[in-house]
Amino acid sequence: MSNTLFSVSSMIYQNKLRLHSDALTRATERLATGSRINNAKDDPFRNYEAKNATAEIGNMEKARQNSSDGAALLQIAEGTCSEVQNILLRIKELSVQSANDSLTSAERHYLNDEASSLLKEIDRIAAGSTFNSKQIFGTKGDSFTGDQGYGVLHIGSSVSHTRSSYKYQDSLLYVGDPSKNPGQYHDSNQIKVSIPELSAETLGLNILSLTYQGGATKAIDDLDSAITSLSTIRSYMGSLVNRVERHIDDLEERKITSNDHVSKIKDTDFAKESTALLTAQIQQQAATAILAQSNSRVSRVLEILGR
Repeated sequence: MSNTLFSVSSMIYQNKLRLHSDALTRATERLATGSRINNAKDDPFRNYEAKNATAEIGNMEKARQNSSDGAALLQIAEGTCSEVQNILLRIKELSVQSANDSLTSAERHYLNDEASSLLKEIDRIAAGSTFNSKQIFGTKGDSFTGDQGYGVLHIGSSVSHTRSSYKYQDSLLYVGDPSKNPGQYHDSNQIKVSIPELSAETLGLNILSLTYQGGATKAIDDLDSAITSLSTIRSYMGSLVNRVERHIDDLEERKITSNDHVSKIKDTDFAKESTALLTAQIQQQAATAILAQSNSRVSRVLEILGR
């Protein structure tokens, strides 16, 4: 009976020693990794919450990169429109000059030759305006626009919050004709942007002729209309770049907030865990000593019984 009691006592002390060893291992792990949660079992609910928040941070970083790409694309498109507008201003100067009664037919032909060359340059610039090797304006080859002059382009992401988790959906950049789709349209997770196909033909200048006075006079009106259209498009794109940049700023702020949230969930409380480590070491040493005494008592009893 005594041997049984001593065995039970030893088992109790061994269990205490195991618990203290587990506490020592847990405190050491938290101090070594700097994280309070290293396995799901450490805090199942908080681990789930931290993983969702971490996934959210990753998605927001990609959304920021995508939005930056979208802003860069719009800035390139606006720059192209600016250069085309400069060319139109030069052609308008030629048109005004050609409309003068004092010019000869030969001189008007010279002016028309320069205007024709500049119109071809508009087509070349528009065709060469690309982003990531994709043509921004036009419908040929790998472009952002479709056969009808518009298409859909993913440009960043927005966040919709549900009760249990965060769900990411793509924001869309809608490419189309501003005259047919005026202004920008957006719903809860979409941004639609209009970018027209750009060429001398779409600007209504493909039949421009400065070889006679009447043609020059008509060209002035057509050029005024084209210049006004480009000014509208440039202003439109500029406002969209500002909006995308505000979206990027918002994503950065939310990313900082989310990182802080994850930090509060997972980061080790070093003061608390240092205390826990010291306590577990003392308790482990004490349990080891008591277990040794318990085993020693059993050995002495067995020694006495064996005499």
